[in-house]
Amino acid sequence: MVTLATILFFIIGTTHAVDFKCPTKTITPTALEGNLPTGTVELTRVPKGTNCTFMFDIPNGFALLVQLSVDFQSINDTVSVTDNTKKTRELNHPGKPMSSPIWFAAEGAQIKVVGVSGNSRFFAVYQYKFLNEYTQIKKPTGDYFALSLLSSKNYYTFTSAIGDKNKIQIVATYGKRTSTETDKELSHIFVYDGEGLSTSKMIGTLDDYGSSNIMTSSRSSMTLVNFYGTKSTSYVIGNDASTVTGYFKYSVIVTTSGSATHGTMGDLSGLVGAYTFICTDCNRFYLTQLDFDGLVIIDSAYIKFQGQTPTHKREKLITYSPSTYTSDQMPQLIPTGVFTLTAHLSKINFKINTVNNNTLWKTPYNGRRGYIFSPNLWNQNTTPNSFNYEFRNDSLLYTYVLRVNKMNLGLASDKMILQIGSGTGNPSVDYQYPRDENSNGNVSSVGNYMTIGLTGSANDDIRLSFEMIKYSSAPSIGIFVSMIVTFYYVF
Repeated sequence: MVTLATILFFIIGTTHAVDFKCPTKTITPTALEGNLPTGTVELTRVPKGTNCTFMFDIPNGFALLVQLSVDFQSINDTVSVTDNTKKTRELNHPGKPMSSPIWFAAEGAQIKVVGVSGNSRFFAVYQYKFLNEYTQIKKPTGDYFALSLLSSKNYYTFTSAIGDKNKIQIVATYGKRTSTETDKELSHIFVYDGEGLSTSKMIGTLDDYGSSNIMTSSRSSMTLVNFYGTKSTSYVIGNDASTVTGYFKYSVIVTTSGSATHGTMGDLSGLVGAYTFICTDCNRFYLTQLDFDGLVIIDSAYIKFQGQTPTHKREKLITYSPSTYTSDQMPQLIPTGVFTLTAHLSKINFKINTVNNNTLWKTPYNGRRGYIFSPNLWNQNTTPNSFNYEFRNDSLLYTYVLRVNKMNLGLASDKMILQIGSGTGNPSVDYQYPRDENSNGNVSSVGNYMTIGLTGSANDDIRLSFEMIKYSSAPSIGIFVSMIVTFYYVF
């Protein structure tokens, strides 16, 4: 048996007088491996006038590995490969002898060699590979994984867990780390339309479809594999097709803890675009800038935020529109590692980070507004469903206003605290919910700080908004605070 290692030892050697034989029949796995042209063992001169196509039949359950070796001597000489999707790629002319592995999926492949100069050389070794040794790893739609986890012995399958299996389709979208360059390994990620490698058809590579286009299966599963064993730096997410096909654009932005991301997104055409942000090793984002383009249609434009992916169909918790939005609403904490932003008739400049320091989030300033939600509203799997925020400036007084838009505590042991005060003395507002349910409305008081904390469970539903107004006319903090505590009861 001639091995690849043996063949590659000779590829740069001298050329012997061996006929360049072009087969008349399709190559099949009757013999699991062989050389091209037949009878050669090294680079072979391509005669002038050669126009030869090597055709392969690749049954289900197999993949074909071809080690192509070429020494181009003229730009008019070409070698091209065609896969089962009818996509044709032409090999580059690097200016020196080259050898490259190329994988093909079932059901067929072609290699075409054209010789014009009579001086270029060609040689190939092919091997049919059984796929029964590959291990399947399943992921539900709405989940994501690092493409580097694909090895030469496994494959990943996205499967929908909802609805009629005959009607659900899957969409795969890749996202790159914000700090990395073009990921050339995406062309090595084969996508199969179905549950596995032996029963499904390869429909293309992730690189074929780009990061913003929608690659859809025809059934409720989609499988990804990397026969090359190379390591991609990108990530891929699977969604139920029905949750993203309504968007004119769907993109995935991947980042890590301690990073900053900025740019422009959206569209003014009247269609809706969606963007899923993923932090691979953290559970919070800080939105620090959101500027609407001046050409937006004010009455109709919006930006909305929801937890997790489109597949999860989470409630849109925050909406910004150009008619009401001001920069005083920044920064805004989003307490989850995955969220989706949708934009309608809007083009925005944004800055968002995943810094490990929450100082900016906790700093009061005059006119500041924002939202606080129980973390489970962004991700139902958040554990614990708790938070503790202290907004403080020991050198200035603020009128802190907290609006309780909704408060449902799931268990008797769940509680939320609210404190507003100054210095180290007793706070002027010191509430614990649900004990102080009569203050379950809007609360306002002056102080240096406001503390809000939740010790909750999975079924809690807490929605708060706040405002901070610089206060400068009180001669005595201790006397004034008791006068401006105001309740707006919610019935």
